[in-house]
Amino acid sequence: MAREYEHYLQRGATIAAIVIDPPPQNAAMAEKLALPFPILADPGGASAIKHFDVWDASGNMAKPAIIVLAPDGREVYRYTGVDFMDRPGDSDMLAALDALGLRPIDAPIATVPVTGPAPGPRAMSLANLAVYMRGVRFATQALAARARDTYHRGEAERTAKMAERFIAAQAATLRTLESP
Repeated sequence: MAREYEHYLQRGATIAAIVIDPPPQNAAMAEKLALPFPILADPGGASAIKHFDVWDASGNMAKPAIIVLAPDGREVYRYTGVDFMDRPGDSDMLAALDALGLRPIDAPIATVPVTGPAPGPRAMSLANLAVYMRGVRFATQALAARARDTYHRGEAERTAKMAERFIAAQAATLRTLESP
């Protein structure tokens, strides 16, 4: 979504991520990935995550999900993933926004960081995350080739495509960070 952020603004969308991590970890993630939208903290999920029925009680964490809301609060699109790496492409979300016919946003809503960045204990550097995702892509491509049934082949292919999208987004982020 960060890579296609301008397309979301052109469709009148405001983006905010809501996660269970504390604000310093969110600030570190936003800084590392050069995210153009805020990451909001909802530890325990009570303020927003449980309200949208994307809480995984067995894991005591949020399910990976993307929800598009119309200005009147109606839900017009929902994607709930199976694990932390499961993210959809942009096309379905952008189509849902197109159907709303909202006016473009010239500039996103400004946010003010409430704390300095402090990565969590398991946070990877951007360079290490890129290496990890390349490994995910190659491993899942190999698993897809070996899968004997359509379901597992499809899951492996979906994960490989997600890794490819991350790798492309990471390359775009690095280009942005390196630009003068």
